[in-house]
Amino acid sequence: MSPRPRRIAIAGHTGRPSVRREALRLHARLRRSGAQVRIERELAAACGVAGEPMRELGRWCEAMISLGGDGTILHAARALAGRRGVLLPVNFGGLGFLAAAEERELAAAVTAAFAGRWPVVARTGVETALRRHRDGRGRSRGFALNDVVVRSATSFSAVHLRVTALGLDLGHLVADGLIAASASGSTAYSLSAGGPIVAPDLDALVVTPACAHSLASRSLVLAPGSVLKARVLTNRPALLVLDGQEAVELARHDEVEITLARRVVRVYQNPERPFLRALQRKLGWQGSEKRSL
Repeated sequence: MSPRPRRIAIAGHTGRPSVRREALRLHARLRRSGAQVRIERELAAACGVAGEPMRELGRWCEAMISLGGDGTILHAARALAGRRGVLLPVNFGGLGFLAAAEERELAAAVTAAFAGRWPVVARTGVETALRRHRDGRGRSRGFALNDVVVRSATSFSAVHLRVTALGLDLGHLVADGLIAASASGSTAYSLSAGGPIVAPDLDALVVTPACAHSLASRSLVLAPGSVLKARVLTNRPALLVLDGQEAVELARHDEVEITLARRVVRVYQNPERPFLRALQRKLGWQGSEKRSL
């Protein structure tokens, strides 16, 4: 059983009135229980109270509650990567595939998770290292819980890449992009591009071309420790995109090295919401008996 957290952060989608309302209620409730509670700076500003930057909250907290959809969850997860704080994601958005509970279940989820009735599991993300062609220097590593994508900076043109994996040249890829996803991210953009669904507790790097200009380009599922490299060949600007939220511009011959991350994100797991149930309810996996007859 995990100890009850005493330093708790609250993050959330600032554009939803219900998030602002519940964040303030949650703040008051947790403080009455004796916990130290801090609200993420942008959400706090929307609520008219003082707040702190997400990065600092990631270092400070023992637990972080995210109130929003999958985008909010991914933003909070990156702040907690490699930290001891545990993420409690509650869906106040649309799909909320990564959430452990829905909006109506917020109070019960907080009670159960912080009482130690929900286990804490580790989720592996994806790390990148960028090497610029102009100076040959490596850059600091980026982290994404779901996926990283190398794609054209313009939506209407394909990107040309030279791809290597496991030290072997895989050739010249022409596609809308190259997606490298963790197991958690295998149900996101990679799945939409035809990639496989991977159980979130399996450490695997899923590599999926997006709309490749070849019938032979298919997904690869690589083991932990595998290194994937993508070198930009096109003259047009390209982008390295982390979780669909952070983008770094790439120039011709810049190279991105992608691996499974050593850092993990610790997450409360709802025992009543197993992965396969979420696949059925959120993504409609396998359809229904009525539709099958």
